[in-house]
Amino acid sequence: MDKQEDKPYKYNYRYCTQKQLCDEHGITPKTIERWIAEAKDKGQTIPGRIKVPGVRNYIWDPIIFHDVFLIPTLLGTYRNEYEKTEHVVILNNLQTKRGVRYDNN
Repeated sequence: MDKQEDKPYKYNYRYCTQKQLCDEHGITPKTIERWIAEAKDKGQTIPGRIKVPGVRNYIWDPIIFHDVFLIPTLLGTYRNEYEKTEHVVILNNLQTKRGVRYDNN
């Protein structure tokens, strides 16, 4: 696994809650819930989402979520103009919070 020191962004924590993840990446909770439901319909899970044994909660690994799921999703194809606009807004939020440039070619 990649070390956090090699990344152009830093997190103050190793694992976080869904609310912290949304705040950190500029994503609305409704968006992440929709992504979870879409992945569940396909029989998949979102990378970085970890089940806590014994309870009905999940924690998130923000590095895995960011590198494996979020950036490929935002830079990938979109289904309609609404989704395209949503991806642009999230990328702008990331660039503002992180100071890292993501090229959407």
